[in-house]
Amino acid sequence: MTAPPAPTGRAAYLQARRERTRSDILVAGRQVFARANYVQAKIEDIIKAARVSRATFYAHFDTKLDLAYAIYDEIAPQTAALFGRLSTLVGSDRVALRGWLLEFVGLYVGHSYVTPLIAQLALFEDRFRLRLQDDADALIDLVASAGVPSFVRAMGANETARRQRIRARLLFNRVASVCGQIARQEISPEQADEWLDVVAEELAQFLNE
Repeated sequence: MTAPPAPTGRAAYLQARRERTRSDILVAGRQVFARANYVQAKIEDIIKAARVSRATFYAHFDTKLDLAYAIYDEIAPQTAALFGRLSTLVGSDRVALRGWLLEFVGLYVGHSYVTPLIAQLALFEDRFRLRLQDDADALIDLVASAGVPSFVRAMGANETARRQRIRARLLFNRVASVCGQIARQEISPEQADEWLDVVAEELAQFLNE
């Protein structure tokens, strides 16, 4: 099937303008969520920061939560790529896995608005907590698809597979939590090395089962 032709003329102009407006709203959302927590952030603040009308905002996002989802989704490809590389680290020692964890910390630092937003959404939005569970399962499936035995054993509906998936999900939760805390400087630089070593050891043990 061939792709439809790209719009030209006025249609191309309108599409480009719509994409710029959406981008402006996303930028404003990041700024507002960085200054105020998710609950306190108001759509009116986002509209003002983006310099758009309320109608324009709702033409792109149905709710504040939908905007927060879109901001969260911005790092999804990078997160998937990072976890996709776990298959190349099977058999690696704690030092190599510690380097992988530092990349995860760097991802959060580069998107510093995301980690507090994720924590707040997980606290206040039931739908987002379910989304995090689905995303964790998708990452487990991604690593399993690369043939990593400890993750392959998490595939299926039997009790053994279910328990193995729980173990994998708990490990991923711990990895994300520690990397987020380090990125937010909630763990001091002096202690961060020890935390990373402990998590790297747990990750190495799981990967190399």
